[in-house]
Amino acid sequence: HKTFCIPHGGGGPGVGPIGVAKHLVGFLPQDPSQAYDSEKRACGAVASAYWGSASILPISWMYCRMMGPTGLREASEAAILNANYIAKRLESHYQVLYKGMNNRVAHECIIDIRPIKKQTKINVEDIAKRLIDYGFHAPTMSWPVPETLMIEPTESESKKEIDRFCDAMIGIVEETKKVEQGVWPLEDNPLKNAPHTQDELLSEEWHHPYSRQVAVAPNENAWQHKFWPTVKRVNNAHGDRNFVCSCPSMDEYG
Repeated sequence: HKTFCIPHGGGGPGVGPIGVAKHLVGFLPQDPSQAYDSEKRACGAVASAYWGSASILPISWMYCRMMGPTGLREASEAAILNANYIAKRLESHYQVLYKGMNNRVAHECIIDIRPIKKQTKINVEDIAKRLIDYGFHAPTMSWPVPETLMIEPTESESKKEIDRFCDAMIGIVEETKKVEQGVWPLEDNPLKNAPHTQDELLSEEWHHPYSRQVAVAPNENAWQHKFWPTVKRVNNAHGDRNFVCSCPSMDEYG
């Protein structure tokens, strides 16, 4: 009583089959080589290849073959160790979710931003954007729980780099305390205004209650690994909810 579909990919590898109950069959992607019947199917084709992207599979296969059983085990152990190291360093600053019986996490460390948001109105997006000022691309945001960060350090991350990330996260939580204490206003602080661009730094006017240095180089590591964003924030969900055509007008083609 199950029908299987090969997903086309998503947040993860997207190469395994998914089994659904019979009443959900009409919602599975349709074969692009077949005519779409809206009366019978609620969903049409989502990709030109019915079985997904075949080129994804050799990547996983080659990785497993080259690593071998010993290499895969060592990589897994290192990744789990890295995640637990982060969880241990951050547990006195953030709430760490989904710990096991031995107070350990698996290969990912999920930290909860909801208590911070409740106290300061600083949300997970503010922290994610502030990480850019510290020289980091934010980890997975609001998955699998809203207002959380899912940190997945791979086996290739060095202790030095992991410590640099932890220092940034600790620095950010200290900044949230300044907001909570009233040192910085709720709506005008380094987190709500993050990320900070070069244009802001070089501007003659600066009306924020914190310095330019705090904005763009909150710690020494940020200077050494400075990443300059070219823009500030955009409406993240606008493109998903509104059709936007970026094509040139027909007049330009003329």
